[in-house]
Amino acid sequence: MSNFDQTVRVLARNVARAMSPRPSASPRHRADRRQEKLRLEERLRFETLLSELSAGLIHVPAGAIDAALERALQQVATFLGVDRGTVDIHQEVGRGGRISWMLPGLGEWPHVMDAEQFPWTAKQLGRGDIVRFSEIDDLPEEAATDRASYERVGTRSKVALPLSAGGPMLGVLSFSSVRSRRAWPAELVERLRLLSEAFASTLERKRVELSLAERLRFERLLSSLSTSFNQLSAGDFNREVQHALHRVVDFLGVAHGSLIEFSRDGGTAHSWAIEEWMDVGEFPWMTARLQRGDVVSFSELETLPDEAAVDRQSYLAHRVKPHVAMPLMAGGTVVGGLVFSGGDAERSRADELALMQQLQILGEVFAHALSRKQGELETQRLRQELTHIGRVSAMGELTASLAHELNQPLSAILNNTETVQGLLEADVVDLEAVREILADIVAEDKRAAAVIHRLRILLKKGEIEFVPLDVNEVVGEVAWLVKSDVLLRNVSMSLELAPDLPSVRGDRVQLQQVVLNLVLNGLEAMRPPPAGPRTLVIRTARDDAASVTVAVQDSGIGINETDPDRIFEALYTTKPDGLGMGLAIARTIVDAHGGRLVAGNNEQGGATVHFTLPVGRKDEC
Repeated sequence: MSNFDQTVRVLARNVARAMSPRPSASPRHRADRRQEKLRLEERLRFETLLSELSAGLIHVPAGAIDAALERALQQVATFLGVDRGTVDIHQEVGRGGRISWMLPGLGEWPHVMDAEQFPWTAKQLGRGDIVRFSEIDDLPEEAATDRASYERVGTRSKVALPLSAGGPMLGVLSFSSVRSRRAWPAELVERLRLLSEAFASTLERKRVELSLAERLRFERLLSSLSTSFNQLSAGDFNREVQHALHRVVDFLGVAHGSLIEFSRDGGTAHSWAIEEWMDVGEFPWMTARLQRGDVVSFSELETLPDEAAVDRQSYLAHRVKPHVAMPLMAGGTVVGGLVFSGGDAERSRADELALMQQLQILGEVFAHALSRKQGELETQRLRQELTHIGRVSAMGELTASLAHELNQPLSAILNNTETVQGLLEADVVDLEAVREILADIVAEDKRAAAVIHRLRILLKKGEIEFVPLDVNEVVGEVAWLVKSDVLLRNVSMSLELAPDLPSVRGDRVQLQQVVLNLVLNGLEAMRPPPAGPRTLVIRTARDDAASVTVAVQDSGIGINETDPDRIFEALYTTKPDGLGMGLAIARTIVDAHGGRLVAGNNEQGGATVHFTLPVGRKDEC
């Protein structure tokens, strides 16, 4: 049973006793008894009100506490006949929150803990003491500043009680009157002190519940960001970072957000921002501090040192002021920085500390994402280097056929040129014959140029470019390139290309390399004389509605059935002079294109290696 309930029961018994008739009571005695009865009835009503309010606040959800406290303030203030009832929620810095009720027509009034206007009052309340006065003259001499402030806002009587739930000060409960004076007897103040305990418990419960809800929101945000970044490819990084910055800015309640990436040589590689205000070159002082691993935090531009003059001008030009800039560390190296602007909202010291802790944790997530992206790009660069080496190696295997392909047009050009020279030495020049020979020279020159052009495409180093491709066209270009080598090896090559295949999305050079590696692997498999004719078939087909298949079938020695997948392992080879990289590179390329590369033996001998590629979406093709 609460203190309020016990008091209510005692008062009820006293009222009943006061109402019971007594014989031989004098008129004065009867008048005193009526006064006592009225006083007890009023006190009973007040105690009942306080008991009901205290009990009602226990089960109010956190989101409805402010409204419940406002209704309670109105009920108590109305009962006491005062003009204002206020709960000022205390914060270490700033004005804090306020829940209040007042009569219509009254304006806002300052926070009672404002040490500039109410230094004596703030000091008393900060020590846990109650402040009360029935009229301003009741204030002591040391409260002269407070007296002037109360007169300025029209306060005639006031009681203020500190709110605490066993910990730091949560706020102040106060009631004040501006129309008339109001006495605050000790008995009434004690009742209000019990009410303040109920208010404090309610505010503490709200703080704990909101803090827990905020923590759960933060953990869900961290989990979501970590999952998104862990499943992220380098190609989707820009889009996902922008989305992540939006979510972080919304969660933190700040105005701007930016992510800076530093390259391995210490320069600025890239930056992302929700609103494109962050040009890192305009903030050299902040960037240098971040690269050293320092946290940059300030609230006023005037606090920046002289060496930050350029930064200060940039902040003024963009009308933003970063609240904090946090370095991002991965493996002891600064990989970037997170920069946020807090806008115009004033934060308490506790909120500042909470923000810094959240930014440190968020920084770890973004640092991991940047480090992972840089590692993936480095792996991609090395893979491209290896792929290029594979293409060069493949060209080395085609040296004889390529020499033959170039020798034919060059020999024809030489012969035609000698013939023209002979015709020009004649007394009568046959111009028509000269024209025909020159046309042949041009044609042979174009033929040689075409060979060199195809070689340059396969041998070039550059960025991967995914574009809509015709698979039959890719296969045809490779077949044209190897046709001389096929003839030199005494192999019969045929193409079985399915018509009307949908486009796939990929890099032309890389897919040409895959087909070339498979063809060269098939030709190599037929180096030992097979039992039957040497045949190589390149097929294309529609695998299903979502993919296209390219298959290379040979009549060679076949694949070891015990472990057919081993041929795709790096450095595995059955050739005496092979590197064991051709099929490994081919599988890596196909996987990067979202396809699948497999191999198996044919029933009639030899093997077939085929790969599938996903069909490009209509909006991509």
